[in-house]
Amino acid sequence: MNNKGSTLIILVIVIALVIVLGLSVINTTVNHYEIKKFSIDSKESFYISETGINEAYVRTCDLINESIEAAMQTAEDYLSVDPSDKAEAENIFTVNYMMQISSSIDDSIETRTNPSVKIWNENLAFADNTLTVILKSSYINENKVYQITGAEVVISVPDYEEVSAGSYDVRNYIKIQNWNS
Repeated sequence: MNNKGSTLIILVIVIALVIVLGLSVINTTVNHYEIKKFSIDSKESFYISETGINEAYVRTCDLINESIEAAMQTAEDYLSVDPSDKAEAENIFTVNYMMQISSSIDDSIETRTNPSVKIWNENLAFADNTLTVILKSSYINENKVYQITGAEVVISVPDYEEVSAGSYDVRNYIKIQNWNS
């Protein structure tokens, strides 16, 4: 029997199967690489987006400190005129502190860089001596992976006695809560 031609056909089929198998392995490897790369990019974007909230926290601490100093100066100016009316000085301090925070918070927190931080709630006003600011931080990396992180920043009015005694810590008047992504 003459099987010279059948060997060639079997060889072509085996080579074709090896090529198909090799291409499927390469395709699977590339898909796994792309998934892993996306996962890494997504985590990186998340953490950098979260950094935007942390940086907003630092800027808010600075704003609180500046507002305390400005409100305290106004209260001290009032006390220099009427030293016996400490209750009114405390009221002046509280009102001026809240006005300073409310008028400057947008410029202090919001950024247009990457990550960008925006205030999402409108009509920012103190209620029960606290101000809740809803922040959203977004980041887009070089591979166009986009991530948004949000949190609430709660700012409270400092105790006048602590501030006037100089024994205050700005971090006691701000907290971050309800982190989300």
